[in-house]
Amino acid sequence: MSNTRGYEIPHYTDLRDMLLKVAEKQPDDLAFHYFKGDKKVCVTFRKTADDALALASYFAGLGISDGKIALYGENSYEWIITYFAAIISNNAIVPLDKELKSAEAAALFDACGAETLVYSSKKAELAEILQDKLKHSLCLDNFSDAVEKGRSQLSETKVTDIGFDLEKPCVFIFTSGTTGVPKCAMLCQRNIMSDMILSIESLKFPKGTVCVLPLNHTFGMMACILCQFYCGFPVFINGGLKYILRDINEAKPGHISVVPLFVESFYKSIWKNAAKTGKDKLLKNMIKLSNSLRKVGIDLRRKFFKSVIDAFGGNLEMIITGGAPIPDELILGFDDLGIRVVNGFGITECSPIVSLSLLKGNKLGSIGKPIKNVEMKVINENEDGEGELCVKGDIVMLGYYNNPEANAQVFKDGWFLTGDVGRIDEDGFVFITGRKKNIIILDNGKNVYPEELEYLIGRIEGVTEVLVYAEDGFITAEIYAEDMSFKDKIEDAVKNELNKSVAQYKQIHKIKFRDSEFEKTTTKKIKR
Repeated sequence: MSNTRGYEIPHYTDLRDMLLKVAEKQPDDLAFHYFKGDKKVCVTFRKTADDALALASYFAGLGISDGKIALYGENSYEWIITYFAAIISNNAIVPLDKELKSAEAAALFDACGAETLVYSSKKAELAEILQDKLKHSLCLDNFSDAVEKGRSQLSETKVTDIGFDLEKPCVFIFTSGTTGVPKCAMLCQRNIMSDMILSIESLKFPKGTVCVLPLNHTFGMMACILCQFYCGFPVFINGGLKYILRDINEAKPGHISVVPLFVESFYKSIWKNAAKTGKDKLLKNMIKLSNSLRKVGIDLRRKFFKSVIDAFGGNLEMIITGGAPIPDELILGFDDLGIRVVNGFGITECSPIVSLSLLKGNKLGSIGKPIKNVEMKVINENEDGEGELCVKGDIVMLGYYNNPEANAQVFKDGWFLTGDVGRIDEDGFVFITGRKKNIIILDNGKNVYPEELEYLIGRIEGVTEVLVYAEDGFITAEIYAEDMSFKDKIEDAVKNELNKSVAQYKQIHKIKFRDSEFEKTTTKKIKR
C-alpha cells in the first residue's frame, strides 16, 4: 500500500518480522543517529536488527523466557534495543519512568512481578535496592559486552525461530495520569502492530524525526521509534531538552512529535527572534501577503518563510502533538508559516494513538477523527451532547495487570471507557471537554469541566499556567504568571471578559496567584 507522500506502507506481522524485513530491504540506510559526547554515532537498519537479535539471544542464554524485563533509564539507542530484544526473546518489557525516584520504581517493579532489570548507570541505585529480588540484571554500560556474548550464542538460542502469540502481553506499562495510583496496562503485539499501521496510514508523516519524548511513555515509543522504523525512516535521538534545537538542526527532520508546551515554546521563540532583529513587523506583513495569495491558490509559504523553517533544520513540515489542549492560535500561527500542527488524542490503554486531526478539512478545537478501523462513541450524554468517550478496536489493551476491579470499571459491552468527556459532531470530529474525574459538580447539579475554563484563561496575556477547581463552594482559578506585572490585567480579563463569555454557573468567583510553577507529571501535565 502507498500513500500520498509516495512511500510504501508494508504490513509486517510482528516486531521481529518488522526488524528483519526492514533491515533486509534497507540494510545500509540510516536508522538511528545521535551524539555520544562530541562524537556523532550513526547506526544502520542492519546493525539495529543484528544488535536486537544478539541481545535477545543474550536474554535467552540466561534462561529468561516468558518473563518481565524492567527497563529504567534515559532515552538512548541501548534503551531502544533492549525494548525490541525483550519482546522478540518471548519476554515482556516494563518501561519505568526515568523521573521516578528509586523507591517508587522499586514499588512498580514489585507490583508487576518483574524479575530482571536493565538500567542505566545513573539509575544504579534501583539495582542495589532490588539486589535480593533480582534473578538477572544488566547495566547499559555493559551493553556491548552483552550484545557480543549474545551474538556468539545465536546459533544455540535460535531466537529467530521463536513463535509469537500476538495476543500475549508483551508490554506492561504504568499509566501516568495526573491523579490516582498508577495502573499497569497490558499491551500485546496485536495492539502495537495495529496502532502502528493504522496511525501511519491515517497520518502519512514526512521522512525523518528527532526523538524528544520520553520512550517509557507509549506515545513517545510509538510516534518516535516504532512508526519510524516501520517506514524505514531515520530517527535522531535527542541528547536532552537543552539540545533540542541543536539536534533538530543536525537531523533536519521532516516532522517532530512533542507535547503542546514545546509547540508554544517554539512559536514564542520565532517571534522573540523576529522582534530581537527588528523583523517582527516585516514578518507580520509577509504573513498577510502570503495569506492573501493563498486565497487565490498561490502558496509561497515555504519560500517566504524559509529563514523561519531553516531555524528548524530546513525540512520541517509537520509538528505532531497531543496529551493536552493546544490553542487554535498556535495551529493557525504555524500554518501561516508553512508548518502543519497535527493535534491528536491518545491514551496508554489504546497503544496509544486513537485519533488524529486530518491534513485537510480538520475543525479547530477538534482532536480529529478516529484512526482507521477504530470506533469511538459517547455514552451518558448530557443536554449538550457531551458524555464519556469510548473506544473499540484492535488498539485497545488486554486489561490492567492483576486489577479486576479497575478492568470492570473501564470495559463495558466490548467498549473501553476512556474517562475523557467530550462530544462527536455530525461530521465525526471528536472534541474533548475534560476528564470525568475532574468534573466539578455544583449544588444545582450543573457540571463544570475545569479544562474548558483553563483553556480560556490560558489564552489571556500574561498567564503562564492555570488550574481551575472548586474551593469552599466557589469555582476558583489558581494562576501562575511568570511576569507578575500582568496581575491586574489578568484579573480584569477574567472578571470582565471571560465571565461575560460563559454561562453564569461556569463563572470564576475566586482568583488566586501563586509564585511558582505547578508540580507536573513527566508528560508535563499539571498534577491536580
